[in-house]
Amino acid sequence: MSFFRLKDLIRAVRVCKTAADERSVIQRESAAIRTSFKEADTHDARYVNIQKLLYIYLLGFPVQFGQLECLKLAASARFSDKRVGYLGVTLLLDEKQEILTLLTNSLKTDMHSADDYVVGLALCTLANVGSAAVANDLVDEVERLLGSGRSYVRKKAALAAVRAVRRSPELAAGFVGRTRALLGDKHHGVQLAGVALASELCAHSQEALDEGRRLVPVVVRQVRALLGAASAEHEVGGINDPFLLAACLRLLCVVARGSQEAADEANDVLTQVATQVGGGKNVATAILYECAVTVLGIPSSQALRVLAINLLGTFLAHADNNVRYVALATLATAVISEAPAVQRHRATVVRCMADPDSSIRRRAVDLGFALINAQNVRPMVGDMLRVLPHADVELRPSMVHRLAAAIALFGDDAAWRVERMLRVLSVAGAHVASRDLFKFVRLVAGGGDVDVDDAVRRRAVRTCFALLERDVSQDKMVVGGVWLIGEYADLLVAGGDTEQPQPHAGLDGDDLDILGALGRPASPDAAQPQTAPLSLDAELPQAVPTASEVVRLLAAIARSPVVSRTARHMSLTALAKVAGRIADAAVVASIRQALAAHQRAMDAETQARAAEYSALLGQALAGVRAGVVERMPVPEYADVAYEEYVLNPAAMRMKALTVVRRPALRPEDLDAAPALPGAAAQAAASKREVVEDLLNLMDDAPPQPQPPQSPQSPPAAADSLADLLSSAATLSPAAKPSGLDTPYEAYSDPQGVLITLTPSKQPSAPHVLDVLVTFYNSGDSAVEALALLVAVPRSQKLQISPPSSQTITCGSSATQNVRVANPTRSPVRLRMKLTYEAAGVPHEAMFDFGAFPASVV
Repeated sequence: MSFFRLKDLIRAVRVCKTAADERSVIQRESAAIRTSFKEADTHDARYVNIQKLLYIYLLGFPVQFGQLECLKLAASARFSDKRVGYLGVTLLLDEKQEILTLLTNSLKTDMHSADDYVVGLALCTLANVGSAAVANDLVDEVERLLGSGRSYVRKKAALAAVRAVRRSPELAAGFVGRTRALLGDKHHGVQLAGVALASELCAHSQEALDEGRRLVPVVVRQVRALLGAASAEHEVGGINDPFLLAACLRLLCVVARGSQEAADEANDVLTQVATQVGGGKNVATAILYECAVTVLGIPSSQALRVLAINLLGTFLAHADNNVRYVALATLATAVISEAPAVQRHRATVVRCMADPDSSIRRRAVDLGFALINAQNVRPMVGDMLRVLPHADVELRPSMVHRLAAAIALFGDDAAWRVERMLRVLSVAGAHVASRDLFKFVRLVAGGGDVDVDDAVRRRAVRTCFALLERDVSQDKMVVGGVWLIGEYADLLVAGGDTEQPQPHAGLDGDDLDILGALGRPASPDAAQPQTAPLSLDAELPQAVPTASEVVRLLAAIARSPVVSRTARHMSLTALAKVAGRIADAAVVASIRQALAAHQRAMDAETQARAAEYSALLGQALAGVRAGVVERMPVPEYADVAYEEYVLNPAAMRMKALTVVRRPALRPEDLDAAPALPGAAAQAAASKREVVEDLLNLMDDAPPQPQPPQSPQSPPAAADSLADLLSSAATLSPAAKPSGLDTPYEAYSDPQGVLITLTPSKQPSAPHVLDVLVTFYNSGDSAVEALALLVAVPRSQKLQISPPSSQTITCGSSATQNVRVANPTRSPVRLRMKLTYEAAGVPHEAMFDFGAFPASVV
């Protein structure tokens, strides 16, 4: 059944009560339309059917079968048919479909029509769906129509020229000479289209950019005219043609970027716009925003740049969410070059972090981190810590990482660093990266760039104890706290309840935290997290426990089902360390009792640790116990440099704030699992499955330093212990596997791009393969926007760093580090995707590489 008229079809769809009824109506009508296309060949039937197809398309149903009929209708001699036919072509076809080439003759014929509206239909269709092939065929017609005496046609022709240049940049040269006439046209519509064409030409042609810079006085004169007396025909919200004014400002930004002379010519008119246009309405706000973006995008004067930042700062208090969002986004890009001016609006940015709109909160947090420096790090970190508990879950890992970066980069006081990192761990320990936890542990151990004394360590370990008694739900807090308790148990219980915590001299003003004592929880078992969360504005708790209370907490964590497997294992190691730190028979007996409960555990690692540590606490090994459980040396960094700690993600491609060294720590470095003689030594030396390592498997594993021998240990036992705890022997040149440090060609293309892979290994990490990816450019043009994606099989883990440069000039090279963790020693197979641009043309390639020999794996 066919409804014959569009009105009838709309009525039938609207009376449907269910989606199934609507689908049934559409399917019946679509079938009737297909039948009509096959049987009837009249313009009237086609005209009605295409109208109904367009309505069906707007409802979301497939109507591809009507594409050819739209072309036929567009070729009709009647204007009403052409209007519906060209509309159908615009909606149902795109430039990638070959059928569009059949439209070329119709467009060319209509461009010669005496009817302006028919010419306009053809030009609009070309401007919307014209492909590169169609644009090349019709470029002469478009150039001819740009000189038409009718403003309506000139405007449409300019928009069609924008599409032609965008799809075929080589056509830009033919339109460069037309821009001056279009910009000087009396009709505002033609001027607006001319500005769009000039902006597009400048993006694809250096000749057009040079011509555009010569046209700056013309554009400036036009802006001044628009700022003058308003025309009733073009006035919107008190602004004379704001659409043309905004477009002219964007064109000034394009042509004056990189040209001091052009920027000097535009400075006066930009100042005039910033001071004369009144805010309050959306129209004025849009003009002021475009003015600020233009000022920041060109080499304008410093006073004008400060004025632009202040304009954006006023937008942060605007009632419209969209205005606040774009202001935050623009300030985030401007903070790199105009940091002092943006700093003046720091308080407003902090208030935006509590905005009800999640997108504004995210932008404000990004900008807030970009504002952190050595002078404001303390108040800004405090603000971020107050925002952190209420931040969106998906935003917390990024916030935590950047907080750790800011604390490490700008904090000049060890006590302040430790205190702030403890707050981060207590509030968002589940989101702390292993690398950041490593750096915190290393800082407390004395391996940072600031001195840490025993007083700071004592406060840190006592705070960790108090926090773990309160809550064990934050995994990295548990891991780091247990490690510190095991290493510094003597400092934890030293002095008993008679020692009072003293505030550190480095904590003053708003950042002073007097560490008070924490009362014992009602439940002695730490298996379940406590319900009282730590308030960020409250004092950090600090407890001075007895040795028995320390053992009780560690034993509770070891049997807790809510902590991670790694935390349980480390708590067993901490119990063994406590036995070596506190020489009390009752304490050792309670520790042995806690270890005995795990000697029949289902987990092999847990069972092995409990058995080994129980043997260590026996009388037979009393002479070597002190040497085995003595304090670990400061963890070392691997000798691999990398760029990190970029606080503002938007600026990552522009500037890295610092180059630091990647921390590398093996499970042994934090667990301090002792090696024992006899059968226990063989069990301890066997390969252990580490599921939840403190660091990524991709990190380098430096040689583990040998602990100093205990003077109480017998010489033979001390030598045996040193042998067991020594790092892996360094491979001699003769023992170095063949194939390492040898470049392998992985990819080459006709553009002159060559990629080689050079594998290498460190003796202490035989399961980790470092691959140096080297990009060579021997082509005739520079390689830009270089990006390489790498994937490995599921049995392996991958870490990839950014390339040393995303632009490679002719005859130059760039490098990129890729690290593959291969614990199963399976063949290394890399699947890589390369993307880059050469001479403005994007290139993409997908390729595999698996030619590393078995000796390399």
